[in-house]
Amino acid sequence: MIDERMEELASLHVLGALSGTEARQFRKAMQASPELQELVARLSRVTGVMAGAVPLIGPPPQLRAVVLAQAAPRQRTAALPPPKFRAALFLPWAFAVCLAILCAVLSTHENQLRQRISAETGQIGAMNQLAQTLQAATNDLQRTVAALQETNRLVNLRIAMLNSLVADAPKTVAVTLWDNQKQDGVFVAQNLKALPSDEDYELWVIDENQQPVAAGVFHVEANGSVRMEFKPGRLIKTAGTFAVTQEIKGGVASPTLKNMVLAGN
Repeated sequence: MIDERMEELASLHVLGALSGTEARQFRKAMQASPELQELVARLSRVTGVMAGAVPLIGPPPQLRAVVLAQAAPRQRTAALPPPKFRAALFLPWAFAVCLAILCAVLSTHENQLRQRISAETGQIGAMNQLAQTLQAATNDLQRTVAALQETNRLVNLRIAMLNSLVADAPKTVAVTLWDNQKQDGVFVAQNLKALPSDEDYELWVIDENQQPVAAGVFHVEANGSVRMEFKPGRLIKTAGTFAVTQEIKGGVASPTLKNMVLAGN
């Protein structure tokens, strides 16, 4: 950014009013500053236009006598025009110089204002982008909280796959969902064969001490599927294995191991 001192030197440089040392120093500074070169170029154009716009003033009639007197051989001393005539000749150029300097200053301030507006526009854009980022982060956080809440609900669920233990029913599959905190669960099976009317399937929960606990009896649909909500007959501290046996109708107190059809953990 060009300071006021350099603006003044640039104006004097364009008018040729710098001393030899000042002119050399200014040219050196101008070589190192493209911004200063641009300012000098603008001042040169403005000064040229203003100089061309200054009206030509003819010499007053009294000046003729003064010039002839200076040219006479016997005249040893040169007489200057009266002060009012010197002022009349100098004022247009002084006005042009002042106007050129004013234009340069206004142009510099205009550039500074444009730079400031551009910087503030960039800051506004950055703030808008930050707001959008914060909104996205808030949405992500809300989804994360919801996922954690769902995970906290599911963390108490024990999911066990039960596989067929019967050679003639290899496609039989079953799943148990066990909520240890609520001490209940859901049993779902497919491709179970239908049983005679005097027999039932019985679900068992085998705890950590390998003690089977009856969890209910069920029949299957015609398509071999079943869904049953169950609750064991006593407290289960830790469910180890789930199993299904084929029993007499109404179930039994202890499982018939040779009639086990499904098991898994």
